Amino acid sequence: MGGILTDLFRYFEAYSLPLNLLILLYIMSGRSSHLFVVLLLLFFLGGSVSCHAPRYADHAPTLFFPSLDGLDLPSVSAFNFYIPEPEWKQIDLTPRKRITLDFTYYDTHHVRSQDCLLFCNSDTEIIDLAFLSENDYAFPLPGAKVISPYAGKRSSHSGVDLKTCAHDTIVAAFDGVVRMAQPYAAYGNVVVVRHYNGLETVYSHNSKNLVKSGDVVKAGYPVALTGRTGRATTEHLHFETRINGQHFNPSLVFDFTTKTLQPQNLLCIKKGSSIVVKAVDPFPFHLVFR
Repeated sequence: MGGILTDLFRYFEAYSLPLNLLILLYIMSGRSSHLFVVLLLLFFLGGSVSCHAPRYADHAPTLFFPSLDGLDLPSVSAFNFYIPEPEWKQIDLTPRKRITLDFTYYDTHHVRSQDCLLFCNSDTEIIDLAFLSENDYAFPLPGAKVISPYAGKRSSHSGVDLKTCAHDTIVAAFDGVVRMAQPYAAYGNVVVVRHYNGLETVYSHNSKNLVKSGDVVKAGYPVALTGRTGRATTEHLHFETRINGQHFNPSLVFDFTTKTLQPQNLLCIKKGSSIVVKAVDPFPFHLVFR
């Protein structure tokens, strides 16, 4: 009996069973070894106690993973993954202003015409020329030479005279809408284009106008042919640049030697009924936000 009790004590200790339960079963059996064994078997078979894993395990549990040797697994390169290209949107960085495109009768019949949307909130307008690309402008008469420069306000010559040959093609300097296209006093056949950047350009003495009022033109689009209509002594182009109806020196816009656009901005300041136009370097905020 002593050997049995010793084994039971070890068993109870190994499986974390309370020793007082063992003593209680021994007392209930009346110290009879056979009855004690019977009660002990009934106790376990009845499921009253759930046994736990031994505290004194010989080793930690081992995890077994199936072997992948011999399996024909596809490589990553075998899969044709489709990665769509990002949709790039072309951003138009061409400077544009709010301009009036619903022309009145006066707008379509007079060279000097004001735009009510310019200088409406401020006495200053900035014409941004420094960031225009080569596709955003065109020299009005390619290959021409200057035969008469701009003379300013004190003279009647309000533009630059350019000459190549008779009936040569005159093109729009910038994108815009034709405001006027008809004969007009000493100008002869004249075309006036209102541009989205706020400027207007004038092309006069034309032998023939190729556009009409309301036509949308791009930079480099043919608008007229050179001639000597109006007050002119030879076939040429009289070219003007204007802001809100007032003419200013076209040399602030084009370099007539290299026939390229001036890489600068135009600062236009309204003083009473006149407008002062000055060439300035790009402002710092233009460089940051462009």
